Amino acid sequence: MLGLQYTTMALNHWKKHLPQRYKELSEAGTLNKRAQQASREAASQVGSLIRKGLRQHEAEEMVLPDLITLPPEK
Repeated sequence: MLGLQYTTMALNHWKKHLPQRYKELSEAGTLNKRAQQASREAASQVGSLIRKGLRQHEAEEMVLPDLITLPPEK
């Protein structure tokens, strides 16, 4: 489970804010894999920033928008 703590957050966010992407990934059978990959990468980056002295919430504010809480589709 290490590194997968953001998977559910990604799935929920993508379903609500990126419905086309969510549908495409789901139909391709890669939705969960992509969410898990994004979660692992986010956890790695957050951990790295914490080791550099940032607080968890500060690190998450920097990392999550790029990997988990992506901008909504237009």
